[in-house]
Amino acid sequence: MVREWSQQSSLMGLDSSKFPIIMDSPFGSLDEIYRRQIAKSIPKLANQLVVLVTKTQWRNEVEKEINSYINKQYILVYHSPKQDCQLDSIFLDEIKYPLVKKSQNEFEYTEIITVGNYNY
Repeated sequence: MVREWSQQSSLMGLDSSKFPIIMDSPFGSLDEIYRRQIAKSIPKLANQLVVLVTKTQWRNEVEKEINSYINKQYILVYHSPKQDCQLDSIFLDEIKYPLVKKSQNEFEYTEIITVGNYNY
């Protein structure tokens, strides 16, 4: 749709390949064959691609296919005020990053951390 709109609009100086694509959970309930095929294809769709995935969606074939295309990678860390929150983490490049942490106050919030710049 952006490609069609930008071709019709005289206000735009950029072609449609300059627009980023943002995908939320594109690997949701796919089996490993389809995850691999999608992971091979989506980096070719645009110059900029933002993919939001869960820890289980990022495993194995998706990480292997997309890893070489990554310029910046971020983790969304959920801070839970619940006493019984279940902590969670992920290993990326042999570094452990938190996914769910106990909040240091009574507030619930999400923190964005850059992979590679995390203070352990």
